[in-house]
Amino acid sequence: MKTHKNQFYAGDTVAIPFGIGLWHYGVVTSRGTVISNSRRHGGVVEQSIGRFGDGKTIRLCETTDSLGAVAAEARARKALGAGYNLTSSNCAHFARWSHRRNPTTLQVASATVSALGDLMFGSKRRRY
Repeated sequence: MKTHKNQFYAGDTVAIPFGIGLWHYGVVTSRGTVISNSRRHGGVVEQSIGRFGDGKTIRLCETTDSLGAVAAEARARKALGAGYNLTSSNCAHFARWSHRRNPTTLQVASATVSALGDLMFGSKRRRY
């Protein structure tokens, strides 16, 4: 990762620190906003870069993007309003999905354990 240099481009994946060793990820848009999936905001939202950063240092994540900025932003916009789930639909899942990147091994393992738990004990997810 590189430290923020006051210049982000559409399609960039950015992150801010929270907790110990944890990061919150989002995708920069051509409007100069960030789209991210946040438990705090109840799902996928679009907000200003300043509000996303919330006074913290914003880092640019180095990613290999075969999709292109316009398509990554379009995918991110398509998800606006979608819900948040810590194990299957969090900010890291969202940023990778926007760039059509495969989930990490940890993400796959977490989803597998969650699905097995649902099969064995029934879904404990709240339905609205």
